[in-house]
Amino acid sequence: MDTHPERDLVPFLRGELGADERERVARHLEDCRECRDTMDDVRRILDSLARAVPAPPEIHWGRYRAELTERLEARRAARASWRRWLAWPVPVAASAALAAVLLFVTLGPIGHRGPQPPELPPFEETVIGSRLDLLENFRVLERLDLLENLDVIHSLDRLAVRGG
Repeated sequence: MDTHPERDLVPFLRGELGADERERVARHLEDCRECRDTMDDVRRILDSLARAVPAPPEIHWGRYRAELTERLEARRAARASWRRWLAWPVPVAASAALAAVLLFVTLGPIGHRGPQPPELPPFEETVIGSRLDLLENFRVLERLDLLENLDVIHSLDRLAVRGG
């Protein structure tokens, strides 16, 4: 056999391999002293680990049932008290919520139109309208953070005249 079944040794020892795989590993172990030594080491480690783990405590089923019954009764009592508490306030709360919605629907929109976009003064509209050719080169404009300052725009116009 060309490869050593190192990954199959633990499942082999624990009986977790299928019949074909178990037969393949057993044949290899007959011929390979190195793998047999490794398997003996693995067996000792697994035995040592099994002895190191303490036995689980014994389960007292009577105490378990009593605790479970007590918890279930406490849960039922809590649900019953919750239902008694909700029996009266639910109709009142629903009525109050309905009244609040109706009040909001009838009085909410009066006098409230939401935020309106700011309107430009006529002077700024004229300046922007006269410079629409600037907007044709939008890639340049989207990089300019100073567009709100008209002095800067006029300086740009002067630079364009000098450079041109």
